[in-house]
This record gives sequence, structure tokens and C-alpha cells, in this order.
Amino acid sequence: MAEPQEPRGDVLTEWTFPEFTKHDRGRAWYIAYAVVLAGLLVFCIMSKNFTFALLLVLLTMVILIRLRREPLPVRFAIRDEGIEVGTSWYPWRELKEFWIIYRPPVIKKIYFTFKTAMRPDLDISLESENPIRIRQLLSERLLENASREEEPTGDQITRALKL
Repeated sequence: MAEPQEPRGDVLTEWTFPEFTKHDRGRAWYIAYAVVLAGLLVFCIMSKNFTFALLLVLLTMVILIRLRREPLPVRFAIRDEGIEVGTSWYPWRELKEFWIIYRPPVIKKIYFTFKTAMRPDLDISLESENPIRIRQLLSERLLENASREEEPTGDQITRALKL
């Protein structure tokens, strides 16, 4: 028997965004990746670190699989009682704070931090949404961390390496 669904309230705003950023990679990116991969594999063989070699091969397989498919659209909604991301539901009581990094055209994201430290931050692409309106809607329901002015280091590295 299915559990009764928690009330979610009215949709205040919603939009869709791609599940991941599809980067334009030129031939130089692929050559650089192959050279670094080959160098790391040679290092793994010389140091007899076969676990790391296996990890590199698996990472390369994941990257190749992602290169072959288009990102799926993900629906995001701000509701009276929380936020929806695809089929996931996060009530306000589970969220600690949010911050917006808006530097178009490169960075247009909302980040959410959970009260539970075990959960990683949630980042949502703003796409063409008005960040001032979104900030106003969220500020009425959740604490804004105005001191966070940069995107997380992991996001910066991922964007720089086009992963």
C-alpha cells in the first residue's frame, strides 16, 4: 500500500533545465585527455597500482557514455511547501539555506544546502528565469547565504575541464 503523499501546496514557479551541461569539446580536448590518460596508465603500471588503473578506465567509460547521449530535461518547481526536482521532493524543513550565483552567460545557478550534512549541495540551473524574482520567492521561505559569492570549487573544476 502506497504512503499518502505529503501536501506540497501550489506551484509558485517552475521551469525545466538539462540534467547536465553538454560542453563543446574540440579535438585538442580529446587529445589532451588521451595524453593525460595514457600518462596516468603508464604510471599505474610502473607503480603496480592496478586499482587506480581500473578506476581510470571506468571513469573514461562513464565520460564516453555521457558524450553519446543528450541531457534529459529536468523539471524544477518552487512550491508553497518545498521544492521539486524531477521526481524528488524536498520540503522547506529539510533545507538549510540557498544562494544564487548569476554571471551570465557562464554561471546561472541556485544552490541549496541541506540541514543534514550527509547530503551534498543541490544545484539548479536558472536557465532564462529572472534571478531577482527567484531570490524573492525563496527568501520568503528559506534563509539566503549572501556570503557565498562563488560557485563550489568542484563545479569550477568540472566547468574548466569540460567534464
